[in-house]
Amino acid sequence: MPSLRHTLAATALQRTAIGSIAMQAENDPALFDELVSLAGDENGTVAWHAAWALEQVSRRRPELLERYRKEISRRAVTEPRHGVQRLLLSIVNRMPMPADIDTELFDFCLEGMLSPRLSIAVRALCIKIACRICMRHKPLSEELRLHLEYGDEESLPTGVATARRNA
Repeated sequence: MPSLRHTLAATALQRTAIGSIAMQAENDPALFDELVSLAGDENGTVAWHAAWALEQVSRRRPELLERYRKEISRRAVTEPRHGVQRLLLSIVNRMPMPADIDTELFDFCLEGMLSPRLSIAVRALCIKIACRICMRHKPLSEELRLHLEYGDEESLPTGVATARRNA
């Protein structure tokens, strides 16, 4: 049987294969740990497929990812590949916000929401996550409001402008 890394390295993995890997990982703690680790793999295909499987888990059983919150958040803010970053931020967005403020994540979201170097999906997720953090930590709301008011909405991509209006 091929290793999980070898399976995830296949360039043509389909949604059903990713779903199957995600379901297996939900019931196998060792496989789940390996999947979390592979989301940070240097091979972009492996990392993307691992993050995609974890994102599928987060849709059904976000509580399984709770103990990896800090690791996933840290990876999300430092990940150079936009696809993997988007998937990791989607996972973070599905998890309940912790009582402690993740300042690295909040700062990344504030800087990233209007950054043209990030993908539109990542920027929209930054706005959503920053809003969720502010709902839990009201004193940060003013800082978020100031960031959201900065810039001309007409110059923003539609996805970012919509997330900004909904914030």
